[in-house]
Amino acid sequence: MRRLTIAALAGMALLMGGPLAAQTPGTSPAPAAEAVKEPAPPEAPPRYTFNRVDDGFLRLDNSSGQVTLCSQRNVGWACQAVPEDRAALDSEIARLQTEVDRLKTEIAALRAPAELPRPPGDLTPRKDDVTSLHLKLPSDEDIKWARAAIEKVWRQFVDMIAEFQKGAGRKG
Repeated sequence: MRRLTIAALAGMALLMGGPLAAQTPGTSPAPAAEAVKEPAPPEAPPRYTFNRVDDGFLRLDNSSGQVTLCSQRNVGWACQAVPEDRAALDSEIARLQTEVDRLKTEIAALRAPAELPRPPGDLTPRKDDVTSLHLKLPSDEDIKWARAAIEKVWRQFVDMIAEFQKGAGRKG
């Protein structure tokens, strides 16, 4: 039984890449690298990730996402898949997919060019309203009246400046 436990731990350490993975019983550590070191190629992430729990180890398969509980049994180490509620996961995936589709539609609508608002009424001139299309020029009487009003305002302005200058001369 003791040999089985040691063999199981050595196997787990080998899977975990622990200190026992580099050495097997009866072998010596690898010799030191030569003076010339070449950069090591990037390593792929490990297939499994282990985490210690009370009853053994939780093993996460990094490629499929499956979780198993590995624990010591009467016959050695055994791993059993952790039950998951697949129906709940499928319903959550469906809900999230619906949400993603709705958001994509909303984003597409926001990115679409906005239509210009239409004016409240028809602004084209009516064919029967021909007089409104012609510019009405002021008559001679209108011009005379405007000229007299401007001259009156100008005279009042000049008189106001003259009085201001007189008042400024008395004070100084």
